[in-house]
Amino acid sequence: MDRKEFLSQLGLGAVGLVLFGCMGACKKDSVPASPSNVNLTLDLTSSAYATLLTPGKFAYTNNGIIVAQTLTGTFIAVSQYCTHQGVTVNYNATANDFYCTAHGSVFSATGSVVGGPAGSALKQYTVIKTGNTLTITG
Repeated sequence: MDRKEFLSQLGLGAVGLVLFGCMGACKKDSVPASPSNVNLTLDLTSSAYATLLTPGKFAYTNNGIIVAQTLTGTFIAVSQYCTHQGVTVNYNATANDFYCTAHGSVFSATGSVVGGPAGSALKQYTVIKTGNTLTITG
């Protein structure tokens, strides 16, 4: 085997390893499960959730849920991990939807898929505001 042939085969082997790694990264089993049987209370006066007092803002809970206050003052909550590959989603107040920065999936305010590679909805949770407390269930 001469040098040119060796380098060619080495290059093909490297490409194969990269492709194998990319294919493995797209597995569905890397997506965290949506929290179930949720009964969570958030104190809006705590520094962790005070941002939710402002319309258009959002926060993540320690339980894998993203909570947002819409521009109209309604509170919404869905699972925070994109169903495509498990990347954390953000809230877009202007469009009133959730989006994945990694691959462009978009979800409605209720968690249903609007576009992108995600094939299933984000789990939606019920949010009730009482004074400075949010109760999230689902």
